[in-house]
Amino acid sequence: MLTTDDRKRGAILGAAVADAASLGFHWLYDQDRISALAPSAPEFRAPTPSDYEGTMGFFAHANKSVGMCSQYGEQHLTMLQALLNNNGNYEKAQYEEAFISCFGYGGSYSGYIDRPTRDTLNNITAAEQQAQERALSIAFNGPKETIHQLLTKVVSNAKQYKGDELNKQLEAAVRLTHDDDAMVVHAFKMLEQWQSVGDLHGANDTQLPAISKLVPLVALYAQQENLSTVVESAVRVTNNNDKAVAFGQACANMIEAAITTGDAELAVDAAKQELTGSVKPLVEQALAAIDKSTPDVTAEWGMACQLDIGFPSAVHNIATATSFEQAVRQNIYAGGDSCGRSILIGAVLGACYGIDTEQGIPAQWIKTLHQSESIEKSITSLLGR
Repeated sequence: MLTTDDRKRGAILGAAVADAASLGFHWLYDQDRISALAPSAPEFRAPTPSDYEGTMGFFAHANKSVGMCSQYGEQHLTMLQALLNNNGNYEKAQYEEAFISCFGYGGSYSGYIDRPTRDTLNNITAAEQQAQERALSIAFNGPKETIHQLLTKVVSNAKQYKGDELNKQLEAAVRLTHDDDAMVVHAFKMLEQWQSVGDLHGANDTQLPAISKLVPLVALYAQQENLSTVVESAVRVTNNNDKAVAFGQACANMIEAAITTGDAELAVDAAKQELTGSVKPLVEQALAAIDKSTPDVTAEWGMACQLDIGFPSAVHNIATATSFEQAVRQNIYAGGDSCGRSILIGAVLGACYGIDTEQGIPAQWIKTLHQSESIEKSITSLLGR
C-alpha cells in the first residue's frame, strides 16, 4: 500500500516522466498521423521534423533528444529545484529568480520559449531596467563610475539575500571598497528602488504553462492552510490572470486529493471545489463523455494550449484511464499540446498508482527520463526536509 510520501514522489516524478514521454509528438495536430507513425507505443519518440511535414503541427524541439523534457517539464523541475534551494519553502521572489536563471538570457535552459514565458521575462527585464534608472537618478555627489559600482553591489546582494542578512551583506560589500557612512546610506536608497521590482510580472495569459510548476508545490503544501495562497502566487509569476489562477487552484485541488487519497475519482471530484466555479462545468463536460476515448473528445473540444481546452481533456483522461501508461499514451494520441496536458495527468496518476507498480509509472520509462537519477535524488531531498 502506498504511503503519502510514496504518492508525493509519484506525483512529482510522474509529471516529469509523462512530459518527457510526450515530447516526440508535441504540437502535432494530426491524430491519424500520430497513430500511423506509432500504432502501439508513441511514448519517447525522438523529435523528428519529417513527422510534421505535410500536416498541421509545429515542430519546436529540434534540439531535444529522447528522454528530455519540454519547456513545461523544465518549469516543473525549476520549481522543484527552487523549493529545494530554499529549504522546502516557497517564496515568490526566490522562485522568480530561479525561473529567470533557467529561462532567462544566458540561463541554463536551451529550447523553445513559449509566449507566456517570453512575455514574463520581457516584463521582468523592463521592470528591472526602470528600477535601475530610478536608482541611478538619485542625487549623488561623486563620479558615475562609483554610482554604477554601488548599483552592481545592490543588485548582486539583493538577488542572493533578504531581510536582515541582505542589509548586513550589502553594507559589508559597500564598505569593502567605500568605507563611508554616506555611501552606505546611498546604497540603501538605491536598494529601495531596486526592491520596487518585486511586483508581479507574469503574462496576461491563460495557457497551460500556468499549471506546469504546481506539482512540487502541492506535494509540499498539501493539507496546509496556505496552499491556495502559494498556488496563486506561483501561477501569477508566469500567468498573472484570474482565469489562470482559477484553473491553477482546481489543478492543485486535484493533485492534493490524489496525494492524500490515492483515488483518481476523488481527485477529479476535487476540481469542482475551485472557488469561482468557472472550472466545474468543464469537469462535468469531461465526465459526461466517459463513454468516448480521450482522443475522440479532444478532437471535438480542441487540442490547443488554452487551459479551458487542455484541462477537460486531461480530466477526461484521468477519469477513464486504468493505468499511468494507458493515460500517457491516450494523451499523446490525442495530439496537439500533449506536453501541456501531461503534467497534470502524470502527477495525478503517478500519485494514485505509484512507481513501478502494475498500474504505475513503468520503471523503464523512468530510466529513459533524462537525468532521472538526479531528479529522483532531488525529490528525495525535498520530501526528506
